[in-house]
Amino acid sequence: MVDENMTVVIGADRGIGRAIFDGLRNAGSVDVVVGLGDEIDFSDPAAVAASFADIAARGTIGRVVFCYIDESAFVPAPIIEMDEPAWDATGERSLRAAFVTLQEVHRNIVDGGRVILVLPTVGAVGVAGLVPLCSAVEGIRVMAKAVARRWGARSITVNTIEVELSAFILGDEPVGDRILPAVSTLGAAALPAGSAVGDVVGLIGMLSTEAAGAVTGALLVADRGTVMLP
Repeated sequence: MVDENMTVVIGADRGIGRAIFDGLRNAGSVDVVVGLGDEIDFSDPAAVAASFADIAARGTIGRVVFCYIDESAFVPAPIIEMDEPAWDATGERSLRAAFVTLQEVHRNIVDGGRVILVLPTVGAVGVAGLVPLCSAVEGIRVMAKAVARRWGARSITVNTIEVELSAFILGDEPVGDRILPAVSTLGAAALPAGSAVGDVVGLIGMLSTEAAGAVTGALLVADRGTVMLP
């Protein structure tokens, strides 16, 4: 049996990645949701290509949701104490993951497809001790804008959704005993508290509609009005 209109979710098997995978699957808005999780070695372009080829052989890839950041990027460290291997592990690794993934998305997604990248808002506020993460997030966001301009010729839209770092790491799970990086906020949320995952899944659904076909290269912030970017 051939699956049609597949959605590929690329993220770790925890936090926002797992939550988006479950949310899209439970919503029943697509025929199939295929998850690429921790088993993919993003440092090996051939492995990423093989994974996409296996999925594409099953049917049409109509939507890709990228929400992968290497977990090493969430460990705070002063930039003055970092060497090149540490910078590579905490920053470049995540940037390369987006790079090789987008290459395979272009090769495998159908014309008119939707690409949505989900990232933390750290680049907007700057986080002491997480300079590599902030740099990687901003690099991925700019990369998304650049490919959006070129891929528009195939009617493929590429947009970014950003959430608070805690929501990215945990999804809707409680913090519990986990120690999260300290992130300065620019003020309290303007809207009442709600499900960060539900907000993101809703925006993914909106960006996937025909009515949103004119929206590409955009940044949407789903943090209930905490960081209000221009």
